[in-house]
This record gives sequence, C-alpha cells and structure tokens, in this order.
Amino acid sequence: MFTLRRLFFVIAPLVLSVGLTACSGGNSSGDTRSSSEREDDMALGDPNAPVVMFEYASLTCPHCADFHEEIFPALKEKYIDTGKMRFVFRQFPTPPVPYAVGGEAVARCAGPDKYFDLLDILYEKQRYWVTSNNPRKALMEMAATAGISQADFDACVSDEGNIKRIQEVSEIARDLGVTGTPSFVINGKLRPSVRTIESFEDIIDPLLGIKREPKDETAEAEAESEDH
Repeated sequence: MFTLRRLFFVIAPLVLSVGLTACSGGNSSGDTRSSSEREDDMALGDPNAPVVMFEYASLTCPHCADFHEEIFPALKEKYIDTGKMRFVFRQFPTPPVPYAVGGEAVARCAGPDKYFDLLDILYEKQRYWVTSNNPRKALMEMAATAGISQADFDACVSDEGNIKRIQEVSEIARDLGVTGTPSFVINGKLRPSVRTIESFEDIIDPLLGIKREPKDETAEAEAESEDH
C-alpha cells in the first residue's frame, strides 16, 4: 500500500542528508484549468483544448527522460502550442524515490512560469544528478540554472505539502491502473504503452477529427526490401 507515512520514511534519508523535503507548489500559468485538473497541477496549453493528456512520470525514470527529450517537443509544437491539447504533468516517483521527490520539489521552487523549463533540465541532466554522491549540491546546481538562489533553495525545506500531494496523485494514478512510467491518460483513458510520435498521433488525431492517410504497408514493405 502506497501511503503518505511510507513515502515520508522513504524520503527521510534525503531530508536529512540533502536538507530538502519539499517546497510550496504553485499553479501553472493562468488561473483557469481543465475540469479534470487539481488546483496544484502543473500544466501547459489551453485549458479549454479538446484533448487533455496527463503524463504520470518520474524524474528518475530513464524512459521518461527519453520521452521528454525525443518526443515531447514534437507533441508540444503540434498540439499544445496550437491550442489543440492541454498537457498536465504529475509526478509518480520511481526508485530512487527520494531523488524523484526532491527533484519535483526543486522544480516547483522555480515557480509555475519556470517549472517546465527546470523539468527539462532535470531530465536532460538526469544521469548526473541521480547518480551523484552529493545530491544536495547536484540539485542546487540544477536549481541555479533556473535562477533559484541558495536562500530560495533552502527556504523550500520546511513544507511537507509536496510529499502529501505526490502521495495523493500517486493514489489517483494507481486507481487509473498506472503501474509504470511514463504512462499517459488521454481524455480519461489510460494509454500506458505509447512510445513514438506516430503512436500519439494515432490516438490524438481522431479525437481532433483529423483524418490520417492509411498506411500503405505494401509500399513500406517494398521500400524496405529495396533497401536490403
């Protein structure tokens, strides 16, 4: 059973050695939200978009880092920036859990306007800070890239709201059937295995009424045979 008490004791070593438990979460830019969001969710895109996609991910998950580096930019350009899709990111921590929780706290310290910028940096530098022997120093370096001062960083250590929020979001994820990361809930339906831009397009385009040309599997097979 994934409980707040269990999560608290799991992250206790990080609290003691890193001096970081959480910082107050802010809202995503703008005061309006889609009907399926929490008040403390971080999100991008038009809250009235016809498609709402939730990502349940962990900052310590290599597959999540791959998604954010290789696929998310294309999704953002095609759907989020054009007002077709609302994107909501929710932390679903995986081992090492203390680092995932701590990284989320630092990202929220950046504030809603810089949250996703710092999220990108944390994923880009994931191997560095997740394997660091000095997590406090590594996370502080990540925070500094978003303009977070030492004083502001230290000021994030006293609020347990981050722990409680992650626990609540994790319980929502489990109720939806999420068992691994990254997992995606698109317009209320769990889509745990989408891993390519094409697989996302196959799901999202029909929701937008966009008709896609059927794949010519014969032509593709002939092209592959010619290549060989």
